Amino acid sequence: MKTGSPDDVALILSILLPCALLAQTTPPRAEFETADIHASAPGTREGGGFLPEGRFECRGTTVLRLIATAYNVNTDRVVGGPDWLGSDRFDITAKAPPRRTAPAALQGMLQSLLADRFGLDVHKDQKDLPVYLLTVGKKGPKLRKAAASSAPECPSADGPPGMNHRACRAYSMPDLSRLLPQIAGTYVDRPVVDATGLDGRYDFRLDWVGKAGYLAAKANPEGPLPTSIFDALDKLGLKLEPGTHPEPVIVVDYVNRAPIEYAPPPGPTGFEVAEVRAGKPGAMPSLTARNGRLEILSFPLRKLIALAFELKDEMVTGGPKWLDADSFDVIAKSTEVMSPHAMAGMLKTLIVERFKLETHSEEQPAPVFALSLGKRAPKLNEAGGSDHSECRSSLGAAGITCTCRNTTMAQLAERLPDIAGAYIVHPMVDLTGLKGAYDFSLIWTPRARLADFASGRAETGVNLTVFEAIDQQLGLKLEEQKHPMPVIVIDRVERSLQE
Repeated sequence: MKTGSPDDVALILSILLPCALLAQTTPPRAEFETADIHASAPGTREGGGFLPEGRFECRGTTVLRLIATAYNVNTDRVVGGPDWLGSDRFDITAKAPPRRTAPAALQGMLQSLLADRFGLDVHKDQKDLPVYLLTVGKKGPKLRKAAASSAPECPSADGPPGMNHRACRAYSMPDLSRLLPQIAGTYVDRPVVDATGLDGRYDFRLDWVGKAGYLAAKANPEGPLPTSIFDALDKLGLKLEPGTHPEPVIVVDYVNRAPIEYAPPPGPTGFEVAEVRAGKPGAMPSLTARNGRLEILSFPLRKLIALAFELKDEMVTGGPKWLDADSFDVIAKSTEVMSPHAMAGMLKTLIVERFKLETHSEEQPAPVFALSLGKRAPKLNEAGGSDHSECRSSLGAAGITCTCRNTTMAQLAERLPDIAGAYIVHPMVDLTGLKGAYDFSLIWTPRARLADFASGRAETGVNLTVFEAIDQQLGLKLEEQKHPMPVIVIDRVERSLQE
């Protein structure tokens, strides 16, 4: 072999060494071992996330929320892209390779999955986003310096009933900026940026009434006008006003609406071991699904069928009376840990085999909650911004607050059952005929707290059901009625269990 001159060797090394170093330092692309994505069925409730053993499972989840999860940001930090990012919903079941379960690795895998299946292309940037700016008023702050030894805290305090009270000690202005959206979310529905320029820590008190009570008092010109959170801050010589501020964001440059379909590796279509037996008389119904094991005790067969078809009970019609009277136990096991969607499919196979079940689909009048126009004009503001369509909910002293941006009534009908499931126990349909997109907020009392108001135990917050809130705050009606809906009709079923 002929040896080159020292200059030739140096030239070759100068070319090869950077490539070798790049190959050594570039980390391998993080990818899930298996992943299945498909559009969610209508009415699918949103839920899921990263689970033990390196799994990611979600149902009824928007691409907007998937991007936020993958890049560990709030959804309002994802900008750009089409409107459907916050409306179209998908189910995802994915599993990481063995021993790759660190949170950062799983987020990287979700980023790769979105890039591969949706063609997602993003970049990081800074944008002026809507915020609330906390500033000092014209007359200067009215704050008392805290003792040097005090620990920061801001607990609830005593005060006149019907109001919220906080006694803050050793609190800085950045502390207060972070606190305000948590304690006064009905007023402060965006992040707060400290622009006071005040250093140090202070002792102060905040006393205010919830937004629902404030609006009710404002509509009554003869009564006293209570204190809003803005008024409470004004008493401290501070101002809280809408504004914009540069914030780090994830910018969506490109995304496909329909994910690229890849056939997942074939998994089990049925349980490896399964027992179906008559339930014990008087036993309480229960359901447990964990580590591939499914245990359902004392369920009527109609409820089992609804569970297998992923429907509400009333969407399974027909069949003999014993479908609702007789109870059954199902105990089944699979060596693979399956997603809820896959587990439902395996349960469906089991029920069809054991009970010789035959069904067909059709539309029939079924119980729904219908959203329609009221007697008055709707109290809705046309969406004027470029926000993604989204509804956010929070639980505070005033009750449950649902803030929706750039949202149609059809989208509200799809999302509200996720948030107000204790009230909306049937599917919700939009019959308003409204085609626009709107910005609005709803505040109502959790159903479990209604008894507190009835007994006088609740002193603060609104005392409204979600139905009353929709009537009073949106000028719309939400009422139970019958409406044509797709249902499963039972054509044949055998009572004796087939082995």
